[in-house]
Amino acid sequence: MTQRILLVDDDENVLAGYHRTLRRRFELDVAMGGAQALQALEHHGPYAVLVADMQMPGMNGVELLKKVQAAWPGTIRLMLTGNLDQKTAMEAINQGQVFRFLTKPCGAEEMAQALDAALRQHQLESAERELLDQTLTGSLKVLTEILSVLDPYAFGRAEVIRERALKVAERLEVGLDWEIGVAAMMAPLGLVTLPAAVVAKDRAGESLSTQEREAMQRVPEFGAELLDRIPRLEAVARIVRYQQKSFTGAGYPADGLKGDDLPLGSRILRALSDFQDIEDRRGSRLVAIEHMKLRKGWYDPRVLQAIEDLFGQQGGSPEPDKPQALGVHQLKPGMVLTQEVKTKMGMMVAAEGTRLQGSHVEKLQNFARLIGLIEPIFVRIEA
Repeated sequence: MTQRILLVDDDENVLAGYHRTLRRRFELDVAMGGAQALQALEHHGPYAVLVADMQMPGMNGVELLKKVQAAWPGTIRLMLTGNLDQKTAMEAINQGQVFRFLTKPCGAEEMAQALDAALRQHQLESAERELLDQTLTGSLKVLTEILSVLDPYAFGRAEVIRERALKVAERLEVGLDWEIGVAAMMAPLGLVTLPAAVVAKDRAGESLSTQEREAMQRVPEFGAELLDRIPRLEAVARIVRYQQKSFTGAGYPADGLKGDDLPLGSRILRALSDFQDIEDRRGSRLVAIEHMKLRKGWYDPRVLQAIEDLFGQQGGSPEPDKPQALGVHQLKPGMVLTQEVKTKMGMMVAAEGTRLQGSHVEKLQNFARLIGLIEPIFVRIEA
C-alpha cells in the first residue's frame, strides 16, 4: 500500500522547506502548481495524500482537488491556505472533499501531525475498499456460477462475449475491464424474469405474440433494474440497460439516447452480440463482419473496426489449441468447452464456450452419475 505524499504550492521556498524538514519522516514528492501536480499524479501516482495550496496561479487549490477527487478518489486531500473564509471552505468541501484544512503559516510539526492523520485515513479507506471489492467480486462470481447452471446456453454464450469484450476494450485503450467484464456476464440476467417457455420459443425461432416480443425486447431493462439494487454496480447496470440499442438510437429503452452518449460498454456488447449470432448462423467470422458492415449506423464505427482488427483477419491470430476429448471425471476448472454437453436424453446442460468453474464440474459429474452424459466431452486447455 502506497504511503507517498505529494505537496503542491507555487512557492518554491515553501516546498523546499517542507521537503527539507519532513523528508526523513515521510516519502515526499513536490510539485510547482496544479499542472505539474497532475503530471506527477499521471506518471508517478497514485499518492496516498495530496496537500495543495489554495492560492495558485492558473489552477487554484479547489480546482486541483476537484480534478484529483474525480481521477484519483483514493487519494486523501488536504488544503493549505492563508485566507480560509467560509466561501473557500464550502467550495473545497463540495468540490474537492477535503479531509483537513491547514492555515498558513503552518509549522513542520503541525504539518507532520496532519500528514500522519491523513495516512491513517488512507489506510482505513483502502482496507475498507479492498474488503468491499473482494465481497462484491466474490458475490458476483457466485451469482454468475448459479445462473450458468440454471441457463447454460445464455451464460455460456456470455462467457464467450466477455472474453471478446475485454479484448475490444483493450484495443480501444479504455479503462473498462472490470465494468465490461461484469456487464457481459450479467447481460442475460433479465431472462430470469421471463417464463422459460417464452425464452425457449425465442431461441427456437418460433413466432412470438406481441406481449412476448415486447417482454423479450425489455430483457436488458429487466436485468438493469435487478443490478440497480446492488451497491456500486450503477455503471454496470447502465451498460446492461443499453446493450441492445443501435448507434442511431433505435431500440429499447426508447429514450432518445444515441451515438457517443450511449455507454461505450453497451456499444461493445451490442456489436459483439450480433457478431456472435451471425457467426453462429453462418459459420464464419469474416462473413459476420461483412454482414455487419452493411447495417449502416447500427454500430459504433470504432467498435466495429476493433472487432474486424481482432477477429476478422485470416491468419491474424494463432489457431486455438486442438480440443481434447475427456471423460467427465477428468474435467477441471479453467477448461473451456469446445462443444455443448448434453445428457443421453438430449438435454443441454453446458454450452459451447463455457469456461468451467468448480460448480460446472460438480454439476456435470452429478448429471453423469444420476442421468448420464454423452461422452467424451471436448475441451480446450489453456495455459
